[in-house]
Amino acid sequence: MLLFPCRQVLLVSVAVLAPAACAQPPAEPQTPDVIIRDSAGIEIVENHAPVWGPGDFWTVAPEPEFSLGGYDTSAGPARDSSHLVWNIRAAAPLSDGRIAMLSSMADRKVLVFEPSGALTAAFGRKGRGPGELNYPLHLRVLPGDTIVVWDYMSGPIYHYDPSGNFLKESRIDTQRLIEATRSAELYPGESMHEPLPDGSFLLERRRRNWQPPTRAGEIYRRPTEYLRIDTGYTVHSFGWWEAEEELSMRDPFDPNYVPFSARSSATAGGYPLSVYVTNGDRYEVHQFSPDGLLRRIIRRTVDPVPIEDQRQRERVEDMQELNSHMNWSAWDRVFATVPDRNHPPITGLFVDSEGYLWIPDPANWLGGTIEFSVFDPDGRWLGNVALEYRPYWIGEGLVVGGRSDRDIGVLTIAGFRLDRRGLLGEKQPG
Repeated sequence: MLLFPCRQVLLVSVAVLAPAACAQPPAEPQTPDVIIRDSAGIEIVENHAPVWGPGDFWTVAPEPEFSLGGYDTSAGPARDSSHLVWNIRAAAPLSDGRIAMLSSMADRKVLVFEPSGALTAAFGRKGRGPGELNYPLHLRVLPGDTIVVWDYMSGPIYHYDPSGNFLKESRIDTQRLIEATRSAELYPGESMHEPLPDGSFLLERRRRNWQPPTRAGEIYRRPTEYLRIDTGYTVHSFGWWEAEEELSMRDPFDPNYVPFSARSSATAGGYPLSVYVTNGDRYEVHQFSPDGLLRRIIRRTVDPVPIEDQRQRERVEDMQELNSHMNWSAWDRVFATVPDRNHPPITGLFVDSEGYLWIPDPANWLGGTIEFSVFDPDGRWLGNVALEYRPYWIGEGLVVGGRSDRDIGVLTIAGFRLDRRGLLGEKQPG
């Protein structure tokens, strides 16, 4: 956390105090909803309550405009299975309403669906040849409906039209990237963290000689640095943060899994572009310019949310089932010594097409929906929006999200209309 001497305080939204009656003590001053102060040129925004009331803020339609994938048991075994989708890593709409999806595991394809559910295109396949995908990680739809897919490591970047016609291939200059980011003390991650619209990308970097604690039962976090690599392979740093929590074990081959772990997150978006980074263990997000200049620190007051024993047991059982070959008996003995923990205040960051920052609330662990706090580009907490599906893409008037059937793993991708207008029918200001 960066600490600086304060220079001035600006109250953006202040509760009105009623005048005190005769013979009554003066009313206690109330906490402002949002406090913004300037600290050595860095704006600090402290949010204690949303700017907009529950009835005034954005709403999401209760029923989807379209629903893709899923499993309809009423149709029986004769139903065409082409509508089924698994392991969707990214999804985004095309200008004509169709939805492009990236299936990153078994299929390793781009799928294009009509809102009716009809599959109109499926292209790409597993392989290392021209147009083939080894382990695709990212998908974006650029203006003109060009679908771009980034492969694992510094692999090829493929451009397609919505019908699957191959347009062009580009590559990251691996040699220049290594020269710019690797040293005797530091090494970059194998793959880009996130591609950006201007052709640059975010990347993580680690310390080469850093060692975790040797005593079994300690929870630790590896230091990680977030970088932006521009098109000229110049490095812009956003500082050092802490990676996902891990558990130290006596045997390095034993699982080091920590349920509901805290982790740092980084993402980018908006116009002009901002890069957002959080450590995840406190409700605080740093907002940077693309060249690494810290512009703003965004905070929100939240209460700790304890991790319920039952939910932790369910999460651990799921992980044990997926990794039954590992020595979980040793893990059980070691993790039993870990004190009770709270959910991390921030578990991820998401920037929509309009430049608003969406942060899932820690109280999500207590309900079926995903409650998001929405912040404007100036860091003010505007209000909360509840989503039934995990979002892949949020635009001006549409949310595209996915929800998985826990038993069979089949995904349902749905689009919900998003109303960003206030009670007067005008778009609310940020």
